[in-house]
Amino acid sequence: MCLVTLIALAIGTGGCFIATGNSAHCKSPDVPCGTIADDGSAIAEIDAAAKLFSDADKTDVFKDIARRRDLGGKSQAHLVKTAMRSIFSDSSKEEVLLAVIENPCFNNAGKKAVLANLNHIFSDSRKKRILKAINNRQMQSPPVEVEVTVEAAAQTSVN
Repeated sequence: MCLVTLIALAIGTGGCFIATGNSAHCKSPDVPCGTIADDGSAIAEIDAAAKLFSDADKTDVFKDIARRRDLGGKSQAHLVKTAMRSIFSDSSKEEVLLAVIENPCFNNAGKKAVLANLNHIFSDSRKKRILKAINNRQMQSPPVEVEVTVEAAAQTSVN
């Protein structure tokens, strides 16, 4: 039964295996958001980037991570919190937040983290641009839920 469920799961997700806590990733651009769960490696990369000396280097790495399609909710939230605490420049903080918001898989965990950490930006005009980006994003398509477990996917495929 388990093998049949896993095969159905693989077929239903375009050949990708959905796993929580596993490093199995599918980099296909046609994979919908939520088929890849956080596995901790992105969080370790975020923590490593925070230890870089230069704000410019931190910003570049944080933005690269923020653009990943398989970046799950926990990683989005951790990225926002870490970037806001480790970058000094308001403009760099804004760039990172906008990269997170522009991610096709921007989700509610990321949105909540952005809103909760806006107080780390001094400039009201930058805060306004971030809030406007969230609003524009919400109008285009609401944030997605990205946390999917094998059990939840199996439940969906059975029904």
